[in-house]
Amino acid sequence: MKRLALISAASVVALSGVAAGSAFYFRPELIFGEDKPEPRLDHAVPSYAQKPSNEMQARKEALRKVEQLGAIQDRIIRGDRTALAEQARVLSEIARDVRHFGPEDWKDYVNVRTSLLYVLSGGDAHVLTPLIDSDILGAADQKLASGIVSFAQGQTRAARKLFMEIDPRSLDVSLVGPFALARASLYLDDNHEKAIELLDDARLACPHTAIDEAAARREVPLLIGLGRKDRAIMLTTSYVREFGKSIYAWKLFRDFAEATAKRGDMDDSETIDALANSFDPVDMQNASELFIDIAGEALLQGRLKLARAAAERVLKIDGASPETLDKAHLYQAAAEAPSADAGKALQALNQITADRLSDEDTEIREVAGFIANSVVGDKIENAHQGTGAPGIAKDPILPKAAAVLGKADALINEADQIIARSGK
Repeated sequence: MKRLALISAASVVALSGVAAGSAFYFRPELIFGEDKPEPRLDHAVPSYAQKPSNEMQARKEALRKVEQLGAIQDRIIRGDRTALAEQARVLSEIARDVRHFGPEDWKDYVNVRTSLLYVLSGGDAHVLTPLIDSDILGAADQKLASGIVSFAQGQTRAARKLFMEIDPRSLDVSLVGPFALARASLYLDDNHEKAIELLDDARLACPHTAIDEAAARREVPLLIGLGRKDRAIMLTTSYVREFGKSIYAWKLFRDFAEATAKRGDMDDSETIDALANSFDPVDMQNASELFIDIAGEALLQGRLKLARAAAERVLKIDGASPETLDKAHLYQAAAEAPSADAGKALQALNQITADRLSDEDTEIREVAGFIANSVVGDKIENAHQGTGAPGIAKDPILPKAAAVLGKADALINEADQIIARSGK
């Protein structure tokens, strides 16, 4: 009943207002190199000395699989769900190959780089254990490899310490984007400015790839949280245009909605208008999914202007799915329930078929109906007696809603005055 409690509490707040008016996914672009020079203090760079053909073939096979992994992950962020099984298979094959590396293999920096990319792409960090336990790497590369292992194993504090002095742009070009994205994830909770800086590095290093998709998806809610509304909207529309079919797009929609609903300065129709005007009007299906998430989350947070504007925008989109349109009608009516339009909202709620709603949306409908009934003068007792409008649930929803409302005495008193005025 968490959603029920939030809806009820948010609605009471709205009544008082009426009185006043992710595994990271990458596509590494590989640079084919040869030998690793002698260990040194900075990051190793492959040389291009001639190697025996059998070793060259083994190297190309390892590189081919990592490149194949990147291509598969690019398919995933463009909506190919069948690629998920291929990703698991290729990750397993790379792990098997790397585990067979011997001391001579690790002396070849191309194999080192390939293994680092593999782990950053969601692979098993344990394959790097022989490398870290050896003295093959220079000091800088040893720190890099150890940090990647700590990151992959969820050891945030250790990874941050090891990565502290490593500039992504100092690395081999194929590692810049993956490393910047990995390091950015270590700052998502407590240093948003640093995280945004690193996410920008990742996106610039690997545009139009899975790195770009993952970085943009993480950056948008951070920008909203810092009040950078215009840039957040620009990046969101860019994401929807290019990655709107990604199987992870729902995460961006959810995070955007949650971040936006938390900000009072975005509780207006201007936010929705700015988003809508930046999308291609010919293809608004993905945008409709974003708008419906905003409407639902805004409703829970008591941002009724935002919820209503987002729901109304969905109803104007020709390409919206029937399920999305049903939600839009519900959220629009729920946003109008504690307002002067309560009568219209109640009528709309009565027309919504309950068997087409999810359990959570059914609760929204019940609470919205209770509130709308109260505003138009059909008190709680009418609902208990079954004399209220048809389709509005009786027990046990209404008693629970009343209990939630009863916890906020000061707001209830004010809400009662509004309801009394509405009945005149």
